[in-house]
Amino acid sequence: MNELRQGNTTLDEEIELLKMQVKELTIINNLASKLGQTLEFDVFLEELVSATIDTVKCERALVLVSNEQDTVLEFGACNFRSQNTESQNSLENFRLNTFHPEVNSIAELWLAGSPAQFNTASDIPHPSFGWITEVMEITSYISSPMMLYGQLTGVVIVGNSTDQNAFSESQQKWLDLVANSAATPLQNARLHHKTVEELADSMREMYILRQIDRELNDTIDLNHVFEITLDWALRFTNAHSTSLALYDQDTNNLHFLMEYGYDLPQEQIQMLRQEYGNGLTARVANSGYAEVVPDISTDADYVRLANNTRSQMAVPVMREDRVVAVITLESKKLNGFTDTHLDFVQKLATRAGVAIDNARLYEESIRERGKLSHILNNTADVVMVIGHDDRIILINQSALSALRLYANQDYSKQHVAEVLERTSLLKTYQRAKAAGENITEEVVMPNERIFHANFRRFETIGWIVVMHDITPFKEMDRLKGELIATVSHDLKQPLSVMNGYIELMIMQQSDTSQGLNSVQMIRRAMQNMRQLIDDLLDLAKIESGIKLDLQAVAVQAIIQECVDQVRPAAQNKSMTIINNVADDLAKVSGDRSRLRQILINLISNAVKYTAPEGWVKIDSEVRGNTVRITVQDNGMGISPEDQIHVFERFYRVRRPETDSIEGTGLGLAIVKSLVEAHGGQIGLESKMGEGTTFFLVLPTNEEVE
Repeated sequence: MNELRQGNTTLDEEIELLKMQVKELTIINNLASKLGQTLEFDVFLEELVSATIDTVKCERALVLVSNEQDTVLEFGACNFRSQNTESQNSLENFRLNTFHPEVNSIAELWLAGSPAQFNTASDIPHPSFGWITEVMEITSYISSPMMLYGQLTGVVIVGNSTDQNAFSESQQKWLDLVANSAATPLQNARLHHKTVEELADSMREMYILRQIDRELNDTIDLNHVFEITLDWALRFTNAHSTSLALYDQDTNNLHFLMEYGYDLPQEQIQMLRQEYGNGLTARVANSGYAEVVPDISTDADYVRLANNTRSQMAVPVMREDRVVAVITLESKKLNGFTDTHLDFVQKLATRAGVAIDNARLYEESIRERGKLSHILNNTADVVMVIGHDDRIILINQSALSALRLYANQDYSKQHVAEVLERTSLLKTYQRAKAAGENITEEVVMPNERIFHANFRRFETIGWIVVMHDITPFKEMDRLKGELIATVSHDLKQPLSVMNGYIELMIMQQSDTSQGLNSVQMIRRAMQNMRQLIDDLLDLAKIESGIKLDLQAVAVQAIIQECVDQVRPAAQNKSMTIINNVADDLAKVSGDRSRLRQILINLISNAVKYTAPEGWVKIDSEVRGNTVRITVQDNGMGISPEDQIHVFERFYRVRRPETDSIEGTGLGLAIVKSLVEAHGGQIGLESKMGEGTTFFLVLPTNEEVE
């Protein structure tokens, strides 16, 4: 019986022990589940304090949380508040270096994952711990570290007031269980808090950058761009002073444009920089890389411009791999600039670089626009720019005068029909736009002036109209024509009288043979003079606007007539004229007499400028709606220098072999004018010593119809 009783007692104790373990596990499981449901960091710490008090059965509880960036413990939460405001503020700002030499005894326990218990003030190894117990108003406390994967994440400290007994082993055990259960939820809450803070910081930064973009895009004033840049740099970094310096890379010169927050007068700051240099700003300008100085006492180049500066940061403003400016910031805090600050100011510098470029480009465009406006308003030519929407973009003063518009009125953005109303210029513009082609023609403006107008289309602009006043030239041309006509008419009458008497002398044969020879020479000279006068009159008539009697003309018949006419001259030089023009050649639209004048000139020239026993060949072909006629010879040829002038008036090729050939130098000029009057083209191909080919292109009768 005694053994059974003893056995029963042992069994009862084991049952009670199991019940106690189940109870402990249930409490700890419920605690871990409750703590695990909370991800809000501050709420979790308050829950942990409350759960610690309930589980350990104590009066005071304090949670210290490790800082991931530094080896320190910081205040987390507590369930009490000191009557001393200063002590309470100090508690909330508490930071304890776990590797401080004077706290190694307790820190080593925590870092090793072991609890620490102190029952009297004399046991406290460091004033920091005594201060904690003073604030908690206790004389004894126990603590337990929260460990995760061998790393200290925090510490739970509990205490009782002075009238309470010391903590029992059971309470230390429950505290250890609470700390172990809270380690993982604490880390989860910390990670959640960190993620939320990073997201909030990111959203805040995005909002700020969007605000900066809006502000920078709303201005094109360079000084305002700098003001916005420095204002946001100060706001985000909490720096107490800042400057922005423009940098000229070619001269390695810094120009401090704006500065805020410096204690010294501007003149003294300039003197200090001149004497001691530009420090960090100059280094960053030369390197092109941002730089942070956590402690300015370690920077040999630092120039003190503001009191109490402890740290400094400088960021370059880049454009196309060139430093154009440097933003410098100073803080009164040691290590006052974080990676987040640096990243933000670099983004700000990028935006400032674009804004600076835009502002500079705008200022340059304003200057260039001013230059262009000055040039256009002082040019005698009429200049207008018309957009694709038929509205005036630009119109200069000469245009206002020519169109008889008000000089002080702004005609930009007005419809072209309103501005050019009742002028021939409007019809010309409408015709050019309908055809989609450039047009050049003469127009008469409301002020009775005649202009040479050029309408040119530009894809990205619209139409640019440039007109040159040719009224003086027209008047000179009219006077020239009248002069030529008058002089020629007056010359023809005495020439006729002189020619009559010479003919009479030849008929009477009253002179000697030598005298008759002289008379013949005078006769030829007079005939040449008469031909020159006829050519001058003809050219004046053509250039004044000849009216052609256009008909369907069989050009092969005209060519044959011309060949028959010059054949005697060719036979005198033992030359051959080959006419390869087909009998069924398409008819051309032309004036028969003028076409004959063109062809006789070309064929006779070929005979004149070809050596004896040479040949002249005439060919033709139909090309689309045109007829191409060529007059080719194997004569002396025309040099490239002479080819560009042969169609000019009074121009003759001057070479020894051409001195004996008579001519006025007007024949080809007349030919070119007549061909162009027919809507055709004329040109030549020639090589020295191999001959010359003149080609004539005329529209067929079908094209004209």
